[in-house]
Amino acid sequence: MTARTVLRGVAAASLAIMAAAVAAGDDAVVIEPADARTNYFAGRAAECDTVIRGGVAVEGSLIWALAAGNRVLANGAVPVRHPGRGATNAAVSVQLPAGRDGVVADAVLTTVLADAAGNRLGAATRKVRIFPADPFFDRRRWLESLRIAIIDPEGRTERLLTAAGVPLMLARADADIAALQPQVILVGEGLAWADHPRLAADLVHLCGRGVNVLCLAPASGTFPLPGNDDPLADARATRLTLRRADVVADFDERLDWRDWSKAGATVVSRLSIVADREAVVARAGSTPAGWPWLEARFGAREEAPPAGTFIVCGLGIVAHWEETPAARYLLAALLARLTPPSDASQDSKSLPENPR
Repeated sequence: MTARTVLRGVAAASLAIMAAAVAAGDDAVVIEPADARTNYFAGRAAECDTVIRGGVAVEGSLIWALAAGNRVLANGAVPVRHPGRGATNAAVSVQLPAGRDGVVADAVLTTVLADAAGNRLGAATRKVRIFPADPFFDRRRWLESLRIAIIDPEGRTERLLTAAGVPLMLARADADIAALQPQVILVGEGLAWADHPRLAADLVHLCGRGVNVLCLAPASGTFPLPGNDDPLADARATRLTLRRADVVADFDERLDWRDWSKAGATVVSRLSIVADREAVVARAGSTPAGWPWLEARFGAREEAPPAGTFIVCGLGIVAHWEETPAARYLLAALLARLTPPSDASQDSKSLPENPR
């Protein structure tokens, strides 16, 4: 039996039949996904590398099939030469269907290792979630209602989001941001707070008066965390939360948070809480220690104005915008978090049973 014959069988059979056939094979070899990614863009090629470990030496094929339910969406095979020791990486490129705007689809990729005679030696499965490129489909009116003011001296975040159709009001770091009357202030990814000495205190002040702030992966610097007994602060931190990257699952359990790309870390900035003379501050940087997520609630000393939320997200949303839909959909979820529930009602998470 040739590898081509095996491939025809894979395309014609359901994944359940394939899994049953593999169960009887040699279990000494280990086949597994090379990374933890499950999120991919609709209409693009998904790089779903597979690792082969141990077992006997094999010169054969890695046969793959992508299916949703009982429907095979795509299939193929790549040649494999595994020496029987160490790990062999097999690059599997899967062309994903275009899908429909606003709909996230689930599929399963099954890979089967077969020798030259067609004997099946092992298999692995990987969940594949297919996301449309636009995370804001049919939500333009909601985006406009947010009145997002962006502070982005380098312009990279502003250019990327403008191209994605997000309406933004440009603000200088040293300007009177309050005059724009934003509901959300967005600080561009990679900004160094130390280059703008007034910015951090101004943002805390605005947050204390009910404006919400989202700071994307700061490059360096500190911002204050005034407590209840700080006599000089006009706003105080009433709640502070530090989280690891798994906080992403709290926003949307469909989104990856471990691996966002083959090259480059998912987390690009981390925070630590330190003392600066008599003050407590959060310090940002690209160090291996610290937390990639900080969420603080700031309230003014007087009771009338509502408290605002200040989120610092150290995951590289802009850095990985073109590599994974997780970056785009996390940003959409973050903006929804900073929006009153009645205004964020368009955020749908329904998944179809049979993608097209």
